[in-house]
Amino acid sequence: MLDIPDKKSKQKTLRFGLLVNSSVVEQWQSDVIDMLIKDGHILCIVVVNGNKNRKKNLFTRLFNYPYSRFIFRMWNRFFFQPKSKKPVSISIYIDQTKVMVCETDRKGLSQFFSKEDVSAIKNLNLDFLLRFGFNIIRGDILEAANYGVWSFHHDDEEVIRGGPPGFWEVYNKSIINGVILQQLTDSLDKGIILKKIWLPVIRHSFKAHLDQIYFESRRLPIQVCRMIQSGNYRPIPSASKAPIFHPPKNYKMILFFCVMISRRIFFHLKDIFLQEDWNISLIHASADEIIENPKEHISKANWFPKKKKSIYLADPFLLESPNEIWLFTEQFDYQIGKGKLVVARSTENFAQFRPLLDHGHHFSFPFLFHFSGKIYCIPECFQSDGVQLYSFDTHSGKLNYELCLLEGYRAVDPVLFEHEKFWWLMFTTKELPSVHLYAFYAESPFGPFQPHNNNPVKSDIRSARNAGTLILHKKKLLRPSQDCSGDYGRSTWINHITKLTKDVFEEEPFLNLEPDLESAFRKGLHTFNSAAKLSVIDGKRYSFTFAGFKHQLLLKLKKR
Repeated sequence: MLDIPDKKSKQKTLRFGLLVNSSVVEQWQSDVIDMLIKDGHILCIVVVNGNKNRKKNLFTRLFNYPYSRFIFRMWNRFFFQPKSKKPVSISIYIDQTKVMVCETDRKGLSQFFSKEDVSAIKNLNLDFLLRFGFNIIRGDILEAANYGVWSFHHDDEEVIRGGPPGFWEVYNKSIINGVILQQLTDSLDKGIILKKIWLPVIRHSFKAHLDQIYFESRRLPIQVCRMIQSGNYRPIPSASKAPIFHPPKNYKMILFFCVMISRRIFFHLKDIFLQEDWNISLIHASADEIIENPKEHISKANWFPKKKKSIYLADPFLLESPNEIWLFTEQFDYQIGKGKLVVARSTENFAQFRPLLDHGHHFSFPFLFHFSGKIYCIPECFQSDGVQLYSFDTHSGKLNYELCLLEGYRAVDPVLFEHEKFWWLMFTTKELPSVHLYAFYAESPFGPFQPHNNNPVKSDIRSARNAGTLILHKKKLLRPSQDCSGDYGRSTWINHITKLTKDVFEEEPFLNLEPDLESAFRKGLHTFNSAAKLSVIDGKRYSFTFAGFKHQLLLKLKKR
């Protein structure tokens, strides 16, 4: 995962403690601790679980063993070894801070700290305690720090309480997996929500999925700390009525193993034999008209004729200039395995596409904007490890390189817009291209750009990735985004940006643009742009070509 550096807040650092079972934690938990300390926060105490395992005689253990979950317990203990759960020693932190061993009173699965231990912890004036150990903790310890005890729950608490983390999402073939950082209360997985993200479900590999939800949630404590520092801490009590899940029983584990084998085979076969085939369409309506009546206008889409099966068009953009409307788009060729940028013009009825840019890298998403009488383009070119700016010469019909707006980022689908005295550059990154949205700001469209104080500003597979130029509709600033839950680019969400500052980014869903189910290209819609009384979208279907088969097969072999 790309760890994009942010500006550290100039406000006071926070004091925190750890609740652990021993000096060994899991890899992702060690990463969380390391990130907090590197961000300037102070580890003041490590509270170690001092409860000794109650020894039971062999007969009692055999009699009480949960045989109905035997397969899961054995598999999880001896065979299932994801990278995120690798044991890691945190002795380096323990040796440099106060350590407190606490024995708790146990009532069933719940643990209660003694008044003396709670008082000692309170005297340290901690801002929060981070729970990586103990069992279900209840009682006065939950109020021992200013912002309580923080704990991860790697499921959407509105759907699943209990666990195991991420398992039931994979088992039930869900399309999203919510993850929360919560302040614990006396209710199980029904605490106070501090931060929530939504990740895709890797339905053909539980190991890869668990690594994803653990590693991609590591930044949550840092982000909540920055919300506190900037005065934007807004905890939300959970009102979940979701059922409490438990580890799977033996017959479900047998079914799970069989299903995972079939899913993995199907995943790779589909990837090789069914290739994405995009196309673009012009719609004779403005952005406002489509927003007011999306289904009617999208149903009138007029798709461009396909001239070659191995080539498709996607990511279309429109821009108006005197006496002309320009249509920029990506042209992807499976035979060469990359995209290039092409352009067509309204005075030629958009009948001919001419090459704009083809420098050997893959180019797509040609974002366009006007500034000081010139037309500029910021295409996606993650292979350049930067965000590149080009100017467009309307006479030659070519793009000319101007400068690199931001170096060191494998930016995906970048957009640029002006809002309240700043120019904002937003994009996702190649490492997880549809999940984490990053924001940067500058006083000029040419930079220099500074990172938002709480990047990534949004982590949501349903609406993070950009889908076109921002729209001003009835005084509302709207951001088109891609819904990639379940399938890449399946629809476009229009989001209303309600607040955007150096410290805060807030938006809410406004409208969903879905593909026309009667269209040949009804499997996706992931770009929406307009100019004057003309709009453009793209659409997806699946098809088979030998060039596509060869391209996908080579990609898989390179990953081996």
